[in-house]
Amino acid sequence: MEKRKEKRIRSEDSDESKTKEKDVVTTVSSNLDRTGRGRRRKKFDGGGEVSKRSTSQRDKDNSDGTRNYVRLTCHQCKTLKSETDLVLCSKCNKKRYCYDCIKRWYPETTSDGVRAACPFCMGNCNCKACLRQPLAVKIHSEKDANVKLKQLQYLLVKVLPVLRDIYAEENHELEAESTIRGVPVTESNITCCKLDLSERIYCDICSTSIANFHRSCSNADCSCDICLSCCNELRDGFYDQEKNGKRNAGQGKDSKANVSLDFSNWKLNSDGSIPCPPKECGGCGTSTLELTRLSECDWVEKLITDAEKVTLQYRPPDVDIAHECSSCITNSDHIRRQAAFRKNAHDNFLYSPNAVDLAEDDIAHFQSHWMRAEPVIVRNVLEKTSGLSWEPMVMWRACREMDPKVGSKGEAKTLKALDCWDWSEVEINIHQFFKGYIEGRMHRNGWPEMLKLKDWPPSTLFEERLPRHNAEFIAALPFFDYTDPKSGILNLVTRLPKEFLKPDLGPKTYIAYGFPEELHRGDSVTKLHCIISDAVNVLTHTAKVEISPRQYQSIQVERKKHAEAKLPKHYGGQRTEASELENMSLKEVDGKALDKCNGTLGEQVLKGKAANKEPSNSSLRPSGSQEEDSPTQPVVSTSEKSIQDQKLDAPKETNGNANERSNAVHGGAVWDIFRREDVPKLIQYLKRHTQEFHHINNQIVKSVDHPIHDQTMFLNESQKNQLKEEFDIEPWTFEQHLGEAVFIPAGCPYQVKNRQSCIKVALGFVAPESVEECIRLAQEFRRLPKDHRSNKDILELKKIVLHGARSAIREAQGLMQ
Repeated sequence: MEKRKEKRIRSEDSDESKTKEKDVVTTVSSNLDRTGRGRRRKKFDGGGEVSKRSTSQRDKDNSDGTRNYVRLTCHQCKTLKSETDLVLCSKCNKKRYCYDCIKRWYPETTSDGVRAACPFCMGNCNCKACLRQPLAVKIHSEKDANVKLKQLQYLLVKVLPVLRDIYAEENHELEAESTIRGVPVTESNITCCKLDLSERIYCDICSTSIANFHRSCSNADCSCDICLSCCNELRDGFYDQEKNGKRNAGQGKDSKANVSLDFSNWKLNSDGSIPCPPKECGGCGTSTLELTRLSECDWVEKLITDAEKVTLQYRPPDVDIAHECSSCITNSDHIRRQAAFRKNAHDNFLYSPNAVDLAEDDIAHFQSHWMRAEPVIVRNVLEKTSGLSWEPMVMWRACREMDPKVGSKGEAKTLKALDCWDWSEVEINIHQFFKGYIEGRMHRNGWPEMLKLKDWPPSTLFEERLPRHNAEFIAALPFFDYTDPKSGILNLVTRLPKEFLKPDLGPKTYIAYGFPEELHRGDSVTKLHCIISDAVNVLTHTAKVEISPRQYQSIQVERKKHAEAKLPKHYGGQRTEASELENMSLKEVDGKALDKCNGTLGEQVLKGKAANKEPSNSSLRPSGSQEEDSPTQPVVSTSEKSIQDQKLDAPKETNGNANERSNAVHGGAVWDIFRREDVPKLIQYLKRHTQEFHHINNQIVKSVDHPIHDQTMFLNESQKNQLKEEFDIEPWTFEQHLGEAVFIPAGCPYQVKNRQSCIKVALGFVAPESVEECIRLAQEFRRLPKDHRSNKDILELKKIVLHGARSAIREAQGLMQ
């Protein structure tokens, strides 16, 4: 018997992939025609064209009538496949992807699309080798010098009021120091404390970041530092026993009434100087606090003078915030979306442009809305990217590829997630979590299990662990002058010196399950809260979860029980069996045997096929049921259609692009964003109805430090209608579709509920228009209890403003020269 022939095919991988794909040849029997020669079949590449492979790669007949068939390797899975199972890219004529990988890892791409230009050529290949490589991102072209100068002047005009406030505060402290010493005191008489740029100083009383002037203990064995705000409040008598009693009760009328520390033993010295706080407050209680500065002499005064010179000839844009945007009215069919139905209001419509149509000069239109502190919704931001997959398992694999050692760590097997039913932390296998993301999960009583992963992977590691996804996300962001985290000219955070420890503003990833209708319990993904900076949130992936009619009916029964349970407590009725049910934990309900199960929603109706199914934004109605018209209303409701229904059913936009991804019947998430000016009334409502909300372990919220900053409340449709009736305020309510970026102004409280399983990626930034609001919020946060989640001044606003102004002044002066 003749010896088998074998040959080695040269690897087809490019230098970039750095991996070798080996093609193997197998020998098989072949029928012979009448002449004794093996019949030769032409090789076609799916599309009908004859393969361009060299002779060494084609099938060959051997003299004994056998034939060598070439088996090739899929670039994605590195598995040997027959040529008929692979799609060859006609662009590079090298890379091949099997049909299984195309369907699983590139659900939005067809085999014909891969044939025209494969994922590797398109720059969105998510195979293991490519995930390790940096993603090439288009660099923004350099701005015209005049345009850049105007933007810098615009920035300085917006921060000048804050600079003047900082200067006035420091001057006030100099006057107090002059009174203490009995002689005039200037900055040159103040001790300068030099710090390393990577160091931070926080007030030991309120945890506020210290940017320049502060008071430090003169005792060498004590490191107590106090901010000027705490010094002024001590002088004003704020920390007396009477007011402190109000603070502890959380009932004081003053906005300062949330500080929970007792300073009754901390009083001024007879000469007006401030002693170091008692030991229980973080000081030594024996020495005197000395006035100290961190920067060069008269730094703030020089910044103000230079900023005024730079902006002397500049005239800021004239924006009439008392009326609706004229540009939006002109293009109402294309760039705005109705989100509220307030009477006699000019802000019911939100600016909602298409990212594909945005031009560089559209930033002025964005600014006109940002000055009004209005949210902005930008559609189709993913259309301008390479198309890298945001499938959850692709992201997970990418994380592991960037850190191979993670395979031996617990992180590779389990995750800590929040269960939105009782807001408790649960540990779950990573594959079970993502399987539930695609197929759904349920409790034994049929109630949907809503799990949420927050900030995964940790935002400090996002760029390191997901470099390609990070680059893809940054490339998707519109209005990059604001949103670019490294070079955005109007993002004040980017102007901090490189040596400084910068605030952690993301990107952050939020992965959570969803349900199409309001459940009234356990379906809030993000409870009502307010962040200290501006933010942009992009919906990068959604997954439709299907449920059976039987389970849908079970959910309706349970939902009715929970709604009835609220009646006696909310409306003065008697306690019933249903009301007792409301106070029980999930594990106690239904015969005290409702331990959370690992089964999937819908009695395994999907059986794994949803993992390979193209994601959809359509409604999550059970099969065979009627089409959903609107979210199901609570048992107690008015005869009128709810505000939520009106908002979501109203014509929202004209897409204007046949390829838009945001054209589904239902979006991925429902947002409620409140106006800044409505916050006082919102707080009144929440305080009045505090005990109608549930939080950790499903316990009633009995008291709050701050009804918004505590992040313990979520307003359902009934409560939003009640808010409208009692205080005549309502939020902007809208659906976020796949590929949409939601811009949230600082100081606007918001909450989110998912209609589908969603992956969102968010990034914080500090816009010049929001600086004054951010400073106000920082003062509000510093008055929260010391152990409060929002007490720490992580943003360090004053430091950002001071260094941002100096950087902008230098850059503007260079352009003017």
